[in-house]
Amino acid sequence: MTHERDLTGGSEPRIRVLPELVKNQIAAGEVIERPASVVKELVENALDAGATRLVLDLEEGGAKLVRLVDDGVGMGEADLRLAFHPHATSKLADAADLEHIATLGFRGEALASMGSVARCRLFSRPRGAALGAELENEGGKVSAVRSAGGAEGTRIEVRDLFYNTPARRRFLKTTATELARCLDVVQRLALAHVGVGFVVTHDGRRVFDVEAGMDLGARIRRIFGAELASGLVPVGELWQGIELRGYVAPPRFAARDTSRQVWCLNGRPVRDKLLVRVLKEAYRGYLIDARQPAAVLSLALDPARVDVNVHPAKSEVRFRDERALFGFLVAALRKAVAATDMATPGEGLLAVAERREAWSARFAPPSAGSAATTSFEFDRAGAIAERSPLRPAHERQAEFRDAAPFVPEPPLAPRPSFAAAAEPEPPLVIAAREVSARPGERRELDELAGPFLQIAKTYLVRATADGFEIVDQHALHERINFELLREAAATGRVALQRLLAPELVEITRAQAELVDEHREAFAKLGLELERFGPTTAAVHGVPARLAKPDVSALVRDVLALVEESGRAPDAPELFEEVLHRAACRASVMAGDPLSEDEIRELFARGRGLSSDQTCPHARPTRVRFTLADLEKAFHRR
Repeated sequence: MTHERDLTGGSEPRIRVLPELVKNQIAAGEVIERPASVVKELVENALDAGATRLVLDLEEGGAKLVRLVDDGVGMGEADLRLAFHPHATSKLADAADLEHIATLGFRGEALASMGSVARCRLFSRPRGAALGAELENEGGKVSAVRSAGGAEGTRIEVRDLFYNTPARRRFLKTTATELARCLDVVQRLALAHVGVGFVVTHDGRRVFDVEAGMDLGARIRRIFGAELASGLVPVGELWQGIELRGYVAPPRFAARDTSRQVWCLNGRPVRDKLLVRVLKEAYRGYLIDARQPAAVLSLALDPARVDVNVHPAKSEVRFRDERALFGFLVAALRKAVAATDMATPGEGLLAVAERREAWSARFAPPSAGSAATTSFEFDRAGAIAERSPLRPAHERQAEFRDAAPFVPEPPLAPRPSFAAAAEPEPPLVIAAREVSARPGERRELDELAGPFLQIAKTYLVRATADGFEIVDQHALHERINFELLREAAATGRVALQRLLAPELVEITRAQAELVDEHREAFAKLGLELERFGPTTAAVHGVPARLAKPDVSALVRDVLALVEESGRAPDAPELFEEVLHRAACRASVMAGDPLSEDEIRELFARGRGLSSDQTCPHARPTRVRFTLADLEKAFHRR
């Protein structure tokens, strides 16, 4: 017999009020996803209670045990009785309080959610009280409160997370993964709350700690390492009651994920889409799009200007005036990013070379008379990994021995100046000086004095005060041309340099239609085009700021870009990319010989920019080697 549900009503109601335990377990699905969620809620509660030292003990990545001990204000017996009650909180009194939330926690859901899916024990002793009190909550069954001894503050244990919801427990990852997520939570909160000490142990072993007296820079060094910390540039701006503080790192520290990106809002670590876009815009032109910059930033503003009551996890927020805030943050951060040292450090390249040398020596061909065998080794997991270099070291060394020696190119006739075609710059006055110094003292050196060396007609070498730089001539000139074009475009229209005779460029029929459609927009960018037959464009003018660009390549590049995007060439999201293409086609290329005067002029133009350390597409323009790098390479240190 088939049973069908009665959807027409009846004497028995189908709608029922869920039991309290079921409601708490549903809430736990939103608030408590994994051990890291438990850590986050407990640490935030301790910080709200004024704790200055927190000790967190974890077992099995937090799945078996999360124990937090703090020295906060503590709770009395009356508060303890309500601690595991859903929506019980000391941080809100009425609906109006939701308009200006200044605490990390406020929903009153976390402890009730934990108690419904774990075995919890809570002890607390208020400051100045002779005794404390404790109670347990096992799967929603709350014990009576009883007196107990212990230190001032609060201690809470959350054991066997999801023991009564095995389906959810199966979704937990490996111990290492869950531990990493717990540590990420603690580290972000440690960066947000300078002045609070944190200690984390796992299975009895200390895995993280910061002292209360450590400032933000020292905490970054402890968490992310000395290399990142040494390259940071501070940020400090105040605008209409909004304070931005923290550090930004050079683009070379960017990663494929946001693990080195920390935003704190009024002491709350957040992962907000607007703030992610702010950083992306601040690094635009300095960073390859697919990578995420490294930065630790703190934003302080009136709680009434932001809504944190958006999601149960409280990681997303909503700002009252996003547009104005976005502009302020981008301007402040872009200035700081431009001040970072974007040169690729030679020390890292030397380390790579050393590893390559060690690798080659390890797999050098066997000595005469020995059997040729395949090298195996056990990796840390116990698996056998076969190591097989593509070519033996002696073959690669032979290539260098047989290669033709480097012979400098003879000087050529002077090339056109790098100065702007329409608005030449005044002559450069260079006061070259080099002060002799005793060993160990830093020398002062004018980096425009020369001499310079061009290698493979592509890379330029010059001395610096503490070493030398290798500069990519095309990348540097591209940045210079791009900045000239952007400066001209800021006036509303790029000046045209009319050609004596129109240059004809072969294009597709579809692109010919685009020439007709966007003729005025192209003119604003300094390109005067008109259709000249079904598959030809006539170029009458190019940007006056550019000296002798490759006209045909430039026009095809820009038309292909417009065709692919489906937007006008002066559209905001396309505008700078069009300028990129124009700058690229007007720059010296790899393989172009340069005289020493041209090299000096190129460096001088770069020095006049706010930043000449990357090309418009974020490739670095230079690699820098210090004297320490050279001494290391020659085994002097």
